Amino acid sequence: MLPRLRNSILAILLLGSGLPVTQAAENQPLTTEVINQTWKARRERLQAMRIELSLDVTRSKLPYMKSAADGVDEVLPLTEEETLHYLNQTVNFKTHYSLILDSPRIRCRQWGRVPTPQLEQMQDLDMTWSVDGNTAAIAYKYEGIRHLTISKSSVPPMLPLFGLNPLRWSLLAGDPVYGFTLDQYKVCPQLEQVQGIACTVLEKSEVYGGLKRLWVAPTERECVVMKYTGEQSDQYHSQHDFYYVDLPNEGPKPKFWTTKSYQHKSNQDILTFGCRINVDTLDSQATVTPADFQLELTKGTHVTDTRKRNPQGGELIYDVKL
Repeated sequence: MLPRLRNSILAILLLGSGLPVTQAAENQPLTTEVINQTWKARRERLQAMRIELSLDVTRSKLPYMKSAADGVDEVLPLTEEETLHYLNQTVNFKTHYSLILDSPRIRCRQWGRVPTPQLEQMQDLDMTWSVDGNTAAIAYKYEGIRHLTISKSSVPPMLPLFGLNPLRWSLLAGDPVYGFTLDQYKVCPQLEQVQGIACTVLEKSEVYGGLKRLWVAPTERECVVMKYTGEQSDQYHSQHDFYYVDLPNEGPKPKFWTTKSYQHKSNQDILTFGCRINVDTLDSQATVTPADFQLELTKGTHVTDTRKRNPQGGELIYDVKL
């Protein structure tokens, strides 16, 4: 009985001593190496995807009132009183995005009703950007005519993604072309709870005095980003919150994201931009072909092709007669 008792006691001691080690490992912040490896695996799993988004936007009126009514790229001077007045007023509108992602290839269509400069009226917006790795193109309608500009470039059109920073953190984190990377981020020593999940916190100091912070979920949740904040010299700060639904065999799938940006003025934090981005559909196993990134040359399209030269000089410009 004594050897059996001794073995039982030894087993209990080993089991007991192992528990704190396991718990300690689970309660330690992740390293950037582990996060990057997990992000890489997630991006490879989601390499080709189609995603539909709808945005509910609230913006301060100030940027519109500082723009010239004729749309000229000019900033109009406002008094301090006018600045504070328009800063405290907001305008609401909705837009939509349809994206095909296969980094570094991308096709992005944005459409909706958006305010004109000086908030004179609402106008239709319908623009499509596309990059296939060698050629960049942008198509839009102006005064009833479809315009298409084509250029030889592998540089991605980041403009349509400026308002989609949550997408670039949530699905493209670590992607060197369209996503955000952990360059210069440092891991904080303590975990912090976000939506009931113990997250690794990372910080990055900016040269202009700002600070960015990132909350990353554990590896079993694919290190998805749960929250992202940024501040600039106590004058501006913003926060992105990320909400997911866990699907069997698919991991965390984004449900919606929220963004709020504030400006500190007259001893108050004033909301300058608020947005909820709803993930309407997400096909993470999409079939994507090179044809998906070609913009159509439909009849009547006014084309500017900067890859070719007009014999008479300048860029090649023509109207499609097909």
